[in-house]
Amino acid sequence: MCQDDVRPLTFEALLSDPLTRLVMEADGVSLDDLIEVLEAARDALAARARPFVMRVVAMPLAMSTPA
Repeated sequence: MCQDDVRPLTFEALLSDPLTRLVMEADGVSLDDLIEVLEAARDALAARARPFVMRVVAMPLAMSTPA
């Protein structure tokens, strides 16, 4: 699918593109399968945009002396 002035480059346009639908059909990919992958990609990108919080877990030091 090529972006043009008639059809903006959106997921809806991608899913309505005949070539995309033919490839999905040939590969046995359902619309629900593709939507699931696109939603997972969206969530991964959104998670990447959030600041990473480091959590430090204090490990208790062993108080015994070697035997």
